[in-house]
Amino acid sequence: MPLTGGFDRNDKLLIIHADDVGMCHAENKATFLGFQNGVVSSCSLMMPCPWILEAVEFFKENPGYDYGIHSTLTSEWRLYRWGPVSSRSEVPTLLDEQGYLHKEAKDAAKASRKEVEAELRVQVKRAFDLGLQPSHLDTHMGTVFFRPDLLETYVKVALDNGLIPMLIKPTDSAFEVAKQMGITISDDLVSRILKSGTSMLDNFIGITFGSDLQERIKWFRDVLKDIKPGTLTQIIVHLGLPEEEMKAIIPSHGVTSHVDRYLDYQLVTSKEARQIVEELGFTLVGWRDLR
Repeated sequence: MPLTGGFDRNDKLLIIHADDVGMCHAENKATFLGFQNGVVSSCSLMMPCPWILEAVEFFKENPGYDYGIHSTLTSEWRLYRWGPVSSRSEVPTLLDEQGYLHKEAKDAAKASRKEVEAELRVQVKRAFDLGLQPSHLDTHMGTVFFRPDLLETYVKVALDNGLIPMLIKPTDSAFEVAKQMGITISDDLVSRILKSGTSMLDNFIGITFGSDLQERIKWFRDVLKDIKPGTLTQIIVHLGLPEEEMKAIIPSHGVTSHVDRYLDYQLVTSKEARQIVEELGFTLVGWRDLR
């Protein structure tokens, strides 16, 4: 019995997914190199962000790489901000007092469902209008998972546009990840996930660990060696190069500091990462492979 997309039930499928493409030049450059020289197999694009056109150009010139839309309802950095793709007058509940998208997912999740749907649709439409062919829709900072009705809206927008919505099977480990993000998983939310009828991740790893490259490589091996056959796993990485632009945008501390982004870049472009993937019998895939 196939697992999904024609793969065998005993295959171990792995998506190494780079978030936040389009956010800035150093993020873009690191991701492009992650595809070309490393084990990155998928990424997602932030359509409201200032450097999105560079990403659009790259993926139109390199159509073999897998990319989706990173539905963006937040603008989290202190001095580097963006607004919605929609006209601000059409989505006032998505905006903070400065006229940008909210910094925190919990605040963005208080927005009108109607306005959230409008903005998600406009972001997807912009990608198609710019000539892209995205494979999937996922969520920046997990915003759409904070409310069951927003999750339902997110799934609907994806399916209406022929995209796979990134969803995680409602397991104990998924509940733990959600708890760490401040998301309450209700019975209603579980019901809506199960009713979606789409391909779902068995394992979702949203953050990497290790204070230097060797620690991060060890973490990578430790995570992958325990994954069972017949599963689909996604590891999220946030990539960046140690350039002044990245250092100015992102503090040197926090969950995904500019230091962490460079460590993630070093990890995915290391020969050790590729060796681990091969030795442990994983097949690298993108979301387009799951259609």
